[in-house]
Amino acid sequence: MKNVSLYFQIHHPFHHQIFRFFDIGESKSYYDDLRIEREIQDAVINCYLPTNDFLLKLIHKYDGNLKVSFNISDTAIDQFLMYKPEIFNSFRKLADTGQVDFTGSTASNSIVSLADSKNEFINSIKVSQKRTEYYFGQKPTLFVNSDLLFNNQIAHIAAKSGYPAILTNGIKRILNWRSPNYLYCSEGQQQIKILFRNEKLSNELSAILDNANQIEAMKQLGQFFLNLEMIPPDEPILNIFLNYRLLGGKNRIKKQQLFRSFVTEFFNRESYCFNLPRHIIEQYAPISEIGTDEPISWTEGFHSSYYPGNELQKDAIRQLYKLTHKLETTNNTNLKMDWRYLQSSDHFHLMDENHPDYHSNSSESAIFKSKYDAYINYMNILASFKKRLDAENQKVSHQPVRRLKHQQFHEI
Repeated sequence: MKNVSLYFQIHHPFHHQIFRFFDIGESKSYYDDLRIEREIQDAVINCYLPTNDFLLKLIHKYDGNLKVSFNISDTAIDQFLMYKPEIFNSFRKLADTGQVDFTGSTASNSIVSLADSKNEFINSIKVSQKRTEYYFGQKPTLFVNSDLLFNNQIAHIAAKSGYPAILTNGIKRILNWRSPNYLYCSEGQQQIKILFRNEKLSNELSAILDNANQIEAMKQLGQFFLNLEMIPPDEPILNIFLNYRLLGGKNRIKKQQLFRSFVTEFFNRESYCFNLPRHIIEQYAPISEIGTDEPISWTEGFHSSYYPGNELQKDAIRQLYKLTHKLETTNNTNLKMDWRYLQSSDHFHLMDENHPDYHSNSSESAIFKSKYDAYINYMNILASFKKRLDAENQKVSHQPVRRLKHQQFHEI
């Protein structure tokens, strides 16, 4: 029996607006609030709400045999809270079926796992764990790092944070001759089970759902199942990781019809079933250890060697995490929120020359013309953030210490 584990990713970053050198130290917001609100409203209304309802009906139709997982970033959660809080009830209904998993990640889709700060990474994981459990009613058992980032150190820290398993991208650089369709475990003493995204199947299904030509898409779907038949029968796990917005937006009805055809075809084949990652890691034992010291990732639209990045990205990451120790002395909520949002991987994607915004004339949302524009804008925001942080820490250090008389002390 082949276990198909279907994952949907939901992520919305807090986009930065143009922030010039002369804005440093001023009260100007870092964020493009109009764009952020417009995008989240559109995504919830035209994708998440109707597609959640569609999935709920499919789960009931197939008596709970359809099972899916969601990886929802903390920045998406924050935007739901700000603009469309009713979406939480929709996801809770899916969770209540018992056929939907919610995975854990890092706070704000952070790239903290690339920094030389174990404590900051662990804290980011814990924040995401607590928020996932609070908003979706499940304690996550699978760790899905930002951009599916993975190496030996990341695996060990995820295990130390209490996760029994991690999902990453099944690329040749780590798998070599091995198949992504087995369960593995990490190298070393602090072991954790590893699930690999089947890159080929995930990309093929994404292309099918994104094809506006219904007739051509159905032909591609037929070919998709022919490709499945080529997978050896003893390979038990197929991890398919998709962007949830593929099922919504323009041509939503046609996309959902395609997805229904995909699900129906699976149920017509007795050798396949849908399964949740928490059940897979309980039912199967790892076949071998596997690992890498060099980070691997999945970054849609970018070259596979994106991480650890070019010189602009490396410098921005280095300058960002130089501020870590200064954050430890502040209790300012706004500063801590901005600190989390500054770590989102999206800002660093924009510093790559292969970003789709720089190769598409149809990108209406693009505000930067090159990776250098994105880098300069980010560093201006970071300089402004550092100035606020220094002022806050200086204010705290100058506050008088209130001394209590001896008689005011008592045992607890």
